Amino acid sequence: MRKGNDMLFEFGPYKADIDVYKTKLFYEKHGLAAGGCDCDGCRNFARAAETLPQPVRSFFAQLGIDIRKPCECYVHYTNEDGTLLYGGFYHVCGTLPNKEGKKRESICQEEYFNVSPDFGICFTDSVCLLEENFPAPVIQLEISANLPWVLQEENSYQTI
Repeated sequence: MRKGNDMLFEFGPYKADIDVYKTKLFYEKHGLAAGGCDCDGCRNFARAAETLPQPVRSFFAQLGIDIRKPCECYVHYTNEDGTLLYGGFYHVCGTLPNKEGKKRESICQEEYFNVSPDFGICFTDSVCLLEENFPAPVIQLEISANLPWVLQEENSYQTI
């Protein structure tokens, strides 16, 4: 049974019961991009997130997440086209119900739901690096995304 501000979302194989209000409130008051990391990859992610297509930005906004503030992000490598393959995750106040509406086990698989051709997500209840004071219950939204290099300095990541 959902309470208060909880909303049930379905994304491909994922169903998430999310308290959008509590999630949004946390991101408004807390959370620096990647825990405040100032490396090239994290700074680029925060800037490149602002250039993402509207459907991707709207997806995160409807969940209450500030897309510029992942808990963790990392660059795997630079693609041949110059974009960077990023991984990372965000925390969300919510649960992952099963078909009967009860809490289910972790479902983040290699199967990502594509928010856009270059931006995939999956959900899990296995949470890493939880920020202090994040509202419970917590699930993790993981990403795999190709983002452009937008900093004025040279890209320091190796091309594969």
